[in-house]
Amino acid sequence: MDARPLTVVFTDLVGSVKMYSRVSDPVAVALVQRLDRQVQEALPTFHGRFIKSTGDGHLLSFESPAEAVRAAREIHRRCDELAREAGQDLAVRVAAHAGEVFVDPADIHGNTVNLCARLLAVPGAGETVVTGDLLTALAPADRAGFVPHGPEVFKGFSCFCLVHRLPNPDAFNDKTLQPMSLGEDTALQATANLPRHAQYALAVEHPQLTKAFPVKEGETLLLGRAPECGIVVPDRMFSGMHGAFAVVEGILWAFDLQSANGMLYRGHRIKRRRPLEVNSLLQLPTGTLQVKLP
Repeated sequence: MDARPLTVVFTDLVGSVKMYSRVSDPVAVALVQRLDRQVQEALPTFHGRFIKSTGDGHLLSFESPAEAVRAAREIHRRCDELAREAGQDLAVRVAAHAGEVFVDPADIHGNTVNLCARLLAVPGAGETVVTGDLLTALAPADRAGFVPHGPEVFKGFSCFCLVHRLPNPDAFNDKTLQPMSLGEDTALQATANLPRHAQYALAVEHPQLTKAFPVKEGETLLLGRAPECGIVVPDRMFSGMHGAFAVVEGILWAFDLQSANGMLYRGHRIKRRRPLEVNSLLQLPTGTLQVKLP
């Protein structure tokens, strides 16, 4: 198996399930197959390789980040044309990440692929997201339109990564998209007026653990039952990797890692992430965690 630097792209067709419920299966299948063919037809222009279908999406690879981003724009354009022609609520979401990839004749493997697959949970309909490392490799023309999305921590990974998003420019005007299908995350905007600190202390109060854990700028601290977590709580109510905390540009973020029992802030479950201010109190599955200054 050969290892080489590549840019990995995952795509996913948003709206296909609703389409199957509105039209006959043959019509829906034909539309999905048309998009599949158009994606494959576009790849040679961008030196892309079709790796495999992922159901209603694709796994693709490219020789450079720039070609991957240009291909993503073209895939969005072709999907939009198809949606308008068919009168269906269809859009593609795209995720891209660059790094070392293990290549065999039929597939690609490695953590670059795994991270990109996790990243696909971030974009909404008609959007593209890329990691910060990929964005820095782009020329200004290819970076045009991308906006900061902020940090994300994904299940199975021990460090946060910065994410940038290319919004759908017609998200609220395009008749082929319904507002409910769009990705909406206002977490980054919520940080605008928060005080920033280089270090925080996470004070855990639990029947089996009472301790304050420091976390400083650039660090990620995992919470869960697994021994590799920085905050280990030996309680079956916690998932192996339950949540994570990271300080990014002076802001402390809390992340839920697809845990079974979650974490509550002000009575509401943290769905994926949220910034925390000093004195914030999180309700854990059992016990609490309070944000303090060291």
